[in-house]
Amino acid sequence: MTQVADELRDIIKGTIDGLIGFVDTEVVPLEQHYREILSNERRLFGDDGRLVPEIREARDGVRRKSAKAGYWAAFGPESIGGGGLPAPVSVYLLEAVYRKYGAGRLMIGFSNGFLTSPLLGGFVDGPSHMFANANETIKADIVPSLLAGEKTTCFGATEPDAGSDLWNLKTKARKVGDEWVINGTKQWITNSPYADYAVVFAVTDEEKYAKRNMFDSGITTFIVDTKLPGVDTNTIFPIMGHVSSDCGNVIMEDVKVKDDYILGNIGQGLMTAMAGISEGRLAIAGAMLGLAEWALDKSLAYAKERKTFGRALADHQAIQWMLADSAIEIFNMKYATLRTAELVHQYPTTGRLPIKEISIAKAYAVEACQAICDRAIQIHGAMGLSSEMGLEEAFRIARTLRIPDGTGEMQRRTIAGQLLRGDTVF
Repeated sequence: MTQVADELRDIIKGTIDGLIGFVDTEVVPLEQHYREILSNERRLFGDDGRLVPEIREARDGVRRKSAKAGYWAAFGPESIGGGGLPAPVSVYLLEAVYRKYGAGRLMIGFSNGFLTSPLLGGFVDGPSHMFANANETIKADIVPSLLAGEKTTCFGATEPDAGSDLWNLKTKARKVGDEWVINGTKQWITNSPYADYAVVFAVTDEEKYAKRNMFDSGITTFIVDTKLPGVDTNTIFPIMGHVSSDCGNVIMEDVKVKDDYILGNIGQGLMTAMAGISEGRLAIAGAMLGLAEWALDKSLAYAKERKTFGRALADHQAIQWMLADSAIEIFNMKYATLRTAELVHQYPTTGRLPIKEISIAKAYAVEACQAICDRAIQIHGAMGLSSEMGLEEAFRIARTLRIPDGTGEMQRRTIAGQLLRGDTVF
């Protein structure tokens, strides 16, 4: 472990052991109980694309129990009642969970984790660091239910014409009396079919927005109750290899929100958005690290067991090179991600936000994980293509995560931009 991680060794081990125990005690029995539904997506989703009621209640129950056990809000800021666990702990925790469970068990994974996704809250659904700047009204009216796992959020930034480019937002909010009236469409929004609140980013000052100043962007962050008149979250998108997903639209027509439900400062919402996205990028890197290790573990076991031409697969040089390449990539993934987590942890002291490192960790981790899962499928041959092994699902998870929270191309754009600004320290 690195120096920062050494200081947190007991916290890391205790949290990992506790969460693994929680999954085995609370989640595994539910998976076994609902095995028939979970193993057939035609039974898992209703005609409207949403989870069937019993699975939705099971998932909500896991989230509430996780909150009570201290995991759901473990990484939320202490200032709002979260656990305040630092970034290095989150990386080790995600690595451990994904290495143990991978994609081979029933609903484990980002793209299809309907029973395990409620374990740890993040910026797309729970009490994240975005709420550190919440006013007293939001802290009193909304934050407690998020901390308890009773309610969830979704992150409303992406639009039909504004994915990676947040300088092309069409969603606008104008002040009318003592309320803001919001109009616009958010698209590909994780958790939108189930969220109680949408964290919505809307242009409130077009002159400032046109100047493209990240720190004074003219974008404001609103907390929008998804049950308000004019809010529509009925559209759900099928995602790669699945009949539905937890991604959809948040459409707003003349939705009225009071000043009290502005998150942070008026006109400075882009900084709030980047705080959430950066948190998500590091979380993805940690999860992909664990998933890659899981895939390599399976490959090693199979290569030792399977025989071809009278020899174990592991004796063939071609297989050995695949295993070695995966190990090289995992080593690089692990220490890039942990180094980035250390820099995030040190940010309050150093004042240096590791923008390029966060992008490096996210881009490298998802691309390397996809390559490692692809090799694992190849090593397993036809068995690698079967849903029984879980490797094809792991491959799809990694491929899917090359898009959200900034594509690999956008990460490289960010990295290059930082380098050209003089940020050349590694």
